[in-house]
Amino acid sequence: MENANTNTTAYERPVTLGNILKFAVPTIAMTVFMSFYTMVDGLFVSNLIGTDALSAVNLTAPVIQLVTAISTMLATGGSAVIMKKMGEQKAEEAKEDFTFLILVNVIVGIVMCAVGYRAMDSIFSGMKLSAEVEAYCVGYLSRYLVFTVPILLMNNFTLYMIASEKAPLSLACSVTGGVLNMALDYVFIAVLDMGIGGAAVATGLGYSVTAVVGLFVFSRKGNLLHFRKPRLRFRVLGSAATNGCS
Repeated sequence: MENANTNTTAYERPVTLGNILKFAVPTIAMTVFMSFYTMVDGLFVSNLIGTDALSAVNLTAPVIQLVTAISTMLATGGSAVIMKKMGEQKAEEAKEDFTFLILVNVIVGIVMCAVGYRAMDSIFSGMKLSAEVEAYCVGYLSRYLVFTVPILLMNNFTLYMIASEKAPLSLACSVTGGVLNMALDYVFIAVLDMGIGGAAVATGLGYSVTAVVGLFVFSRKGNLLHFRKPRLRFRVLGSAATNGCS
């Protein structure tokens, strides 16, 4: 009986508080940690570059939060749809929809990156900022937008790893990405003198850790959830968007 229970997936086990916490706790821990290293990021910028640079990071926050909001919407809503199908024992359909939703994230990321570059100058010129702060804003956002696709994939793979029973790996990727971000902040700003652009690149590379690991993990067919030929079910995309809107 014990061996049989060990070989079952989370979707075949009873709904208990312990099983629910296995999904919830890693997500909570990762959210707290990511908030922490975002604050540390601001400390590096303000102390190594200056308060004008910190102001620029804050001024770009609405654009950055738009990227985060859309990626979080697709990630939370999509993972809920996929996990529901896994629980209904529709594993093959879940894998097709998973691959489809990841492709949608890539396309959305490319479009957001292109729109961001086109609109960036207009956004900041309309704020009547000083020339120095505006230059900081453009310098930070122009480099941050390069990582739009990895950021979307990071938010998705973080939850999909948990959905495929790899919560410890997901947490390890988040911690590694955060530590890498903080280390590269110092190297790029203090050592290589890359300025505020270095801070954006450090953040993007930190976020990219989960994206790169996720591509390897979900390319393995032995994984509970993995890439396969997608089916274009736009109803699934609608369900993911409406589910994740909150």
